[in-house]
Amino acid sequence: MSREQSAHDTAARIEHLAQTEPGRLGLPEQTPTPSPRDARVRWLGQGESYTAWRLDADGSPPLVVRVARRAPEDLPRPMSKEFAALPHLPDGIGPSPVLLEQARNNPLGSPYMVCGYVSGRVRRPAEWNGGLLAAHARQMSRLHARAFDRCGDVGAPVEEQATCLSLTHLFATSLTWWSETFPHVVDDPEVSRLLPRVEAFVAAAEPAFRRLERFALIHGDLVVPNILVDDAGTPRYVDWEWVEIGDPAKDLAYIGGYVPAPPWYLPLDRTRIRRLLESYLRYAPDTCDETLDSLATRRDAWEVYERFFSSLHFRTRRNTSEDLQTGLYTHAVAQLTAGLRRRLAPS
Repeated sequence: MSREQSAHDTAARIEHLAQTEPGRLGLPEQTPTPSPRDARVRWLGQGESYTAWRLDADGSPPLVVRVARRAPEDLPRPMSKEFAALPHLPDGIGPSPVLLEQARNNPLGSPYMVCGYVSGRVRRPAEWNGGLLAAHARQMSRLHARAFDRCGDVGAPVEEQATCLSLTHLFATSLTWWSETFPHVVDDPEVSRLLPRVEAFVAAAEPAFRRLERFALIHGDLVVPNILVDDAGTPRYVDWEWVEIGDPAKDLAYIGGYVPAPPWYLPLDRTRIRRLLESYLRYAPDTCDETLDSLATRRDAWEVYERFFSSLHFRTRRNTSEDLQTGLYTHAVAQLTAGLRRRLAPS
C-alpha cells in the first residue's frame, strides 16, 4: 500500500469511527442517535513515531488524533508516559488529554491518543525575531514554574526518580546504546573524529550539573517543528513524546544555537542566545535562584549533546526513500557535523 493510500485509509477510518462509535475518539455519544454526525478529518503531519490528524465533528471542539507509526515496543517512549504528563501542563502551553487507546486491535489498526487541538503554525526560521524568541522564553518559564527536587518520568515512584542529574552519565549511556545498536554509525570516521571533542565538552560542564538541585516539567524536544505560533505571536507546544521532569536548560537548548540545522534548529549567535536566556530569567519565578552563567553552561552542553546524537540519528536516515527524494537527512548530517566541528574547534 502506498503512503497516499495508507493516509486515505486512516482518514476514512477516523471519520467512520467518529460517526459510528464517537466515544472511542473521546467525542460525546449522541442520545438518541440521530443521523450520522458530520465529521471532517485532515492530515496535519507526521514525525518519527506518529501521524497526526485533525478531527472536526459537529458538537465538539476540534481534536487531534495521533496514530502510532510503530509497534508499541518499538516506540522510543511508551505512549502512556506522554498522555499521563499532559494534565500537568499549565493552561495555554499545549494540548489537553482526551483519550488513550493502547490496544493494537482497534478500528484504526494501531494504538492512538486523542488530544485537544492546538492552533497556530510552525514559523520559518526567518520569522524567529527577538520578539518571538522572548515570547518563547516566557512560555518556557511558565512551563518550568513548578519546582521538583527529583528528576525522571512524570508520576513515577520516588524510588525510580533521581535527586541529581549527570550529563556525562547520560552521554555514556546513550553512546553505549548507539555502539551496540548502530556500530557502523559510531565507527564512521567523521563520528570518530568528533567523539573525543564532544566527550570533553560535556565533561567540562559536569560541575554545573552537579550543582543543579531544582528540576521542572520540561517538554524535552522543543525543536522548531514542535512549536506552533498563533496570529498574536503566542507559542504553544505539541508532540510531548519526550516530556519529563528534568533540567530546564534542556528546553532552552533545542530551539537552536551555534550548531543550526533548519528546519529543526535555528541559527543563533552568542548575542541572541544571551538575550533568550535573559528573557527566560526575567520571567522565571522568584523562587528560582538560577544564574545566567550556570544556565548558559548547561544550555551549551545540552546543545552539543543533542546535536551530536541527532547527527547519529540522521545518519541512519540517509538513503531512505524520503532522503533520496529530498536530501533532507544527508544535508542535516553535513550541517550538524560541520557545526559541531566549528563549535568544538580549539580556541
